[in-house]
Parts: sequence; C-alpha cells; structure tokens
Amino acid sequence: MSGILLADDEPAFQRLTGAWLRGLGHDVRVVGDGDAARAAFAEAPADLVLLDLAMPPHHDPEAGLALIASFAPAPVIVMTGHADHALALKAIDAGAWDFLAKPVDPDILRIVVARAMERAGLARELAALKARDTGAEDMGLIGTTPVMAALRDLIRRVAPTRLPVLVLGPSGTGKELVARALHYASPRADRKLVPVHCGAIPPELLESELFGHLKGSFTGATSDRPGLVETAAGGTLFLDEIGEMPAVMQVKLLRFLADGSFQPVGARAPRAADVRIVAATHRDLAACVADGSFREDLYYRLKGVVLRTPSLDERPGDVPLLASVFLRRASNGMGQFTPDALGWLTTRRWPGNVRELRAAVECAAALAPQSATGVDVGATDLAFAVGDPVADLPTIGTPQTLEEEIAALEYRRITETLARTGHNHTHTARHLGLSRVGLLKKLDRMGLR
Repeated sequence: MSGILLADDEPAFQRLTGAWLRGLGHDVRVVGDGDAARAAFAEAPADLVLLDLAMPPHHDPEAGLALIASFAPAPVIVMTGHADHALALKAIDAGAWDFLAKPVDPDILRIVVARAMERAGLARELAALKARDTGAEDMGLIGTTPVMAALRDLIRRVAPTRLPVLVLGPSGTGKELVARALHYASPRADRKLVPVHCGAIPPELLESELFGHLKGSFTGATSDRPGLVETAAGGTLFLDEIGEMPAVMQVKLLRFLADGSFQPVGARAPRAADVRIVAATHRDLAACVADGSFREDLYYRLKGVVLRTPSLDERPGDVPLLASVFLRRASNGMGQFTPDALGWLTTRRWPGNVRELRAAVECAAALAPQSATGVDVGATDLAFAVGDPVADLPTIGTPQTLEEEIAALEYRRITETLARTGHNHTHTARHLGLSRVGLLKKLDRMGLR
C-alpha cells in the first residue's frame, strides 16, 4: 500500500481518479485546493503528489508552480488543462517529477505513477540504509573517550523521539554533526535536514527565509517563495547559533514551536508544518536569558533535551585518533605521522577544537614531503600549519631513547590502525598480529580505551 496525495478541485476528477488509483492498490487522500494540499502533506507526508496547477484560491498555474517545493522530497506529478511547452518546462524547473496534460490518459497515468512510486521507494531504501550504516563515527563524532561514548549513547536514545534538542558547546566541537547524527538516526531520515545559520542572515530577511513570503509582500518579492520551515516539512530544521536570533524572530519561532503553525510574510492565514527542531549555540543561553537578550519561554521550549559537545581539552586522548582520520582523508590513505608529530599533537592545546585540528592536519599534509610510502607529516609541518614557533620542536614530545622511539612507533601504528578499522578492536588486533586481549591491555596502558 502506497500513499498518494491527489490535489485537484474538480469533483468528478477527484472521484474517478481516486477510485482508479485505489483499485491499483494505493492509499489515496484527496484535497481540493492548494492550502489544503500543503496542510495535508505537512500533517502526513505522502509518497507521491498528483497536483493540479490551477486550483483555489488563486486558480493560477503560477501559484500552483510555487506549491511544488512544499512537497519535497516526494515526487510531484503536475496535471493541468492549460498545458503548453513553456508551462511544462517551468514545472520541471520548479521541481516537478513529470507533467501530464488533461484529460489524462489512464494508461499513461498508471505508468507514470508506477515509475514515480518506484523512485520514492528507492529513495526511502537509500535513506534507511544511510541511517543504518552511517554511524556516529562516520558523521564526524569520532572518539574513544568516555565523554564521546556518552554523547553517542544520548544521540541514539534521543533520535527516535519528537523532542526538540538544544546542542551546546564551544565553536568547532561538531554541533552540526550532532544535528546530522540525530536526523539520520531518526524516523525522519528519509526527509530533509535543513540547516540555517541564524547569525549569517540579516535580521530583516530572516523571517522570509524561515517562513517564506507571498508575491508582492515586499519590494523584490516577484513570486511566492516557500521558507525553510516548509522545505523541512516532515524532516529536521537545524537552527545553528540560535543565540544570534533577533528578539522579534524569537517571538515568531516561539509560536511555531508551540503549535506548529507559521505565517509567511504577506499571508493572511497561518500554515502548518511538522518539523523537528534542533538548535545549537556556543553561547551560554541561561546567561542570555538572565541579561534579557534571549526569551526565557523560548529557551525552555528549545531545551527539550540538552546535548553538550566537549572541547578537545576535555578529551585529549582523542587527538591522535582524530588527527589520523583527518590525515587519511587528506592524503587518500597514503599519509602517516612521524613520532615527533604525534608527540607534538598530544602536547599542544587546541583552542579551536576539532575544526582547528582538521585544518592543521590538512594544511600539513599539503606541505609535507612525499616519500615512497606516501606523505610523511612531521612536527615542523604541523607547527608551520598553525603558525606556532618551531625553535622548541626538538624538545616537544620527541623520543630521546630507543625505548621512547619504540613506544612512539607502537602508539602511531595502533592509532592509525584503529582509525582505518573504524575503531573495531577485533579487526585492529588482527591487522597488528595481536590477540584482542593483548590489544585491549595496550589501549588501557596508552589511555586509548
């Protein structure tokens, strides 16, 4: 049984086409105007939308074209009695999957619907596979320290719920990666994740970006435009740096969080969208509430669940593993750190957190000398990449004795192999010629478990 939303204002067409599609085994919902179609899809997204372009309240194909984006990611088959080549091109350009002229030939409709439903099914399977196979580590939440294990565990527990999530943490600690992990581990994984940086959009444009606008609502509004809330319908809206949101927009967002309704700029009637909100900020929102720059009621609406991304200072044991992963990606698997580089990485503080570490490794990999085995990244390369002085490098974590040299080599081999195997202990032990128990003992000794 497959879900189809049929949006058409002709009662005879509704009755005959709806009955015919149900006879083919489809579950069909029928609506008679554009606003009802948008509301029905927001309430329960369909697998396929059959859309008449000239429906109430506008009876204008251009208004129908503006509706198409509201039904993403479902394929939309446009139907109209005002068919011409130019209109068909406009419909495809607006995101329609196919275009049919009325009166619709039943055999053609059957074939087009079957192909569209097959496409929708493949998209769902792909999203399900992505959600199942893309673990937190692949989303960038790499680390073996207890604080990272606890964060991944919370994500797995919170993702299936409908609760809003507030992600707090310093800049560069992966707050957007947490939002992505939440989305792809949730039942909404086959829908869109729509990110918006609240501080990057001018305050006077933020309302239109979030909630959309109607044609003529302000200078330059030459057509209806859906907002990011409608684009994210059925999925997740990630509000990055929510602490930068202007006070007037905080009020409008509060209303949307309260009942799921919003009003595009220039619209007279509210609309609805089923969207999960994940917000993030590096600010202390409790302090912002205390000084009056952030609404207290919005703060408590957003913090259904609070997740905190730790700084690298809180998980220094993850630095070698993170650096090894970034080097492997930057060098297509053909890079390695010298022993002095590993020592330098673990003794330096990283105030820019994971973002700074990744940039340093990528830059060093581009500058480091090539060898027969690939790129050899040394401490000098890393120090140059971040602009640190290099005069003291020989004394920073550089092995001085044979025992230290062997320990550094062992540490490097283990961390690099862990990174290659996705931190699978059994596979790592096999690659290194160790027993699993022997590997775990070494990890305990090195502080890597």
